[in-house]
Amino acid sequence: MNSDEVKIELQHLTMAYGSYVVMRDINARVKRGSIFVIMGESGAGKSTLLRNMIGLQHPAAGDVLYDGRSFWSLDEEARRVELRKFGVLFQSGALWSSPSKLASPA
Repeated sequence: MNSDEVKIELQHLTMAYGSYVVMRDINARVKRGSIFVIMGESGAGKSTLLRNMIGLQHPAAGDVLYDGRSFWSLDEEARRVELRKFGVLFQSGALWSSPSKLASPA
């Protein structure tokens, strides 16, 4: 496995809800084995970006590539196969921000 290999690539990604553009012309490369962080304040579009990256929402423009292949150019069955590679954990399930919820009462 080549650690310099690009696993995920965003090319000129624009995300919108109807005519309201959330983010425009996002470009990024995530190399295999690297750590990729998405940070921003509430409402900045982090969840929208993730939904576009994992195929739950179609971008208004641009593309998402996995291993150099366009996710949105794949046929429906091939997209389903790719989607099985992802998992989503909702914020309320985040353990690091709420360690006190893990402690049992004395």
